[in-house]
Amino acid sequence: MMISEKKRLVIPLLGAPGIKLTGTTLKQNLIDPSIQFKTLYKILERFNPDGIFPFMDLTVEAEALGLKIDFPENENPSVREHPIKDREALAELKRKWNGISGRMKVFIKVCEMMVKEFDRIKGGYVIGPFTLAGELMGVNDLGINVLEEPEFVKEVVEFTTKVILEYAKVLFETGIDVVAVLEPTAVILSPQLFKEFSMKYFKYLSSEIKRPLIYHICGNTKHLIEDMGKSGAWGLSLDSAVDLKWASEIVPSKVNLIGNLDPVGVFLQGNPEMVYERTWKLLERMKDVENFILSSGCDIPVGTPLENIDAFMQAAKNF
Repeated sequence: MMISEKKRLVIPLLGAPGIKLTGTTLKQNLIDPSIQFKTLYKILERFNPDGIFPFMDLTVEAEALGLKIDFPENENPSVREHPIKDREALAELKRKWNGISGRMKVFIKVCEMMVKEFDRIKGGYVIGPFTLAGELMGVNDLGINVLEEPEFVKEVVEFTTKVILEYAKVLFETGIDVVAVLEPTAVILSPQLFKEFSMKYFKYLSSEIKRPLIYHICGNTKHLIEDMGKSGAWGLSLDSAVDLKWASEIVPSKVNLIGNLDPVGVFLQGNPEMVYERTWKLLERMKDVENFILSSGCDIPVGTPLENIDAFMQAAKNF
């Protein structure tokens, strides 16, 4: 991976705000690889970050597994039903799964185009095993079953891990540099349950793939940071609720810390002056942390003023 020793990398999680640059809808970008690539091209042209990821979409794997998706034009798609309530339903799902399918192919194509055309760090996304289990079972049922039916949950997570492994391997075959594993639902777990139901499977993915993986968990993950640092991740993508300077004293220096300007409170709702000031403050706080990559705390929302992203990039450049 092209990582300069001297330069502070700046890789905001862009995608959705770029639809303004192409006059397209979020849905068009999530279903058509050529439209999504065109938007990513325009994003690079305007903001010039050090790395680029495709659009973030947490329904890709669930849809490939046959779940029904609600798909508005300009909001994130969501899973409409959570059919896996027992072992019989899980067995049926396993029988039906026959490999890479649905919109996985859209994102594989986008990654192929990125590798061919872009001269910087290129990433991909997969959903995390525990989070995909939540899409299949429903997050409330998943939370209850972690305590009441842990063995059943493990069977579901073992299956979701297999699906994700298959998809991640194909993404890496396109030639991208890194894959971020999006595991937001893991934030509900205690440290002990986290090790058992999320980190164990992340470590398995890491050991099987042997390529750089980013562990991304939204929200306040202070209770999980120490273990995340031992997960084998190439980097931890942390939300704005976490003090990155504090995290840098806990996480091994070989693990990159990625983040973590607030995507909603600052990027979406702020103005350019505020974004510039907050970005500068974060850079100042992290100036002695060599394993820090400047980014947003999570995916930057649709509707974020492009001037705010300009201000973020300008602050990084000036610093």
